[in-house]
Amino acid sequence: MGFIDIAGGPVNGSNIAIDARGNGTIMTAADLGLLFPLNIAQVWRASASNGTAKFMINSVRQINTFALAPQFGGLVIGQVADSAGKPLAVGSGVYFGEWAPRAAGTPPSDSTNLNMSSGSRTVWYVGDNPVTATPNLSNVTYNVIGIRQTGEGANLPATPNLYNGVLTANYVAGGSSNTLAGNLSRTGDTTVAINATINSTGQFTGDGVQGRFYNNAAALAGIYTGGGTAATNIAFGGSRSN
Repeated sequence: MGFIDIAGGPVNGSNIAIDARGNGTIMTAADLGLLFPLNIAQVWRASASNGTAKFMINSVRQINTFALAPQFGGLVIGQVADSAGKPLAVGSGVYFGEWAPRAAGTPPSDSTNLNMSSGSRTVWYVGDNPVTATPNLSNVTYNVIGIRQTGEGANLPATPNLYNGVLTANYVAGGSSNTLAGNLSRTGDTTVAINATINSTGQFTGDGVQGRFYNNAAALAGIYTGGGTAATNIAFGGSRSN
């Protein structure tokens, strides 16, 4: 088993490539700081906002079949950003997104298909500074976005069709109504209800939802898997708005 350094690997490498050559360009091994000549992936970047919350989204489509190269497959990385739209720095970063294996066969050099229709598609979240002791939260609201099946149909990596929502958190140690509740909605899809229980260690679970608070509960990220299929799973994240 291995791991990906999200900020230092696909995010940094794709940003270097995009800054140099534009959205939809090819990220090379040199963009990742590697010495061998190899085209790694096609990459895109998009910004987003919901209320006061801002985000950056990097999408990566693997275009090589070399076994020793990074195996990114189709990877979409949502990042909670600060008020200026800059992703939170390493040490306080909050990430969420989706992944699918590279499609079989020889990858085309130019395509927006990230293979997110795959039955092996998965959603994920992670952060650098997780809350481990939940603070008191009284009607605390979070403006969030949700990511689902980027690259399918008109949901393009450069202009993703995102879910938007407001989630309200209430927590008191030992309380009986410690909940995170709200809705996620986007054009053309059924609204998804979020109704999870917050525990004492900074996490929330229930009704197909799993997630965590970060940065002293200034941000959160999680996944919804209550739709029953890989295609309906959603990754979401956001920042506190009050």
